[in-house]
Amino acid sequence: MSNIKKLLDLGGKKALITGGSRGLELQIAEALGEMGASVVLSARKEDELAEAVKHLKGLGI
Repeated sequence: MSNIKKLLDLGGKKALITGGSRGLELQIAEALGEMGASVVLSARKEDELAEAVKHLKGLGI
């Protein structure tokens, strides 16, 4: 593992993303998930939240 990956490794960590169903927050959820964090999303619109979860699962997050 490279030094950068070690520095940014979030394995075993949890991230709560509020408003995470779209936009910048969804991109942040992707980035944190790619670095190994377990991601929890919250949003007001259930249909958009379900779509975001589907998207993240498709990325293996």
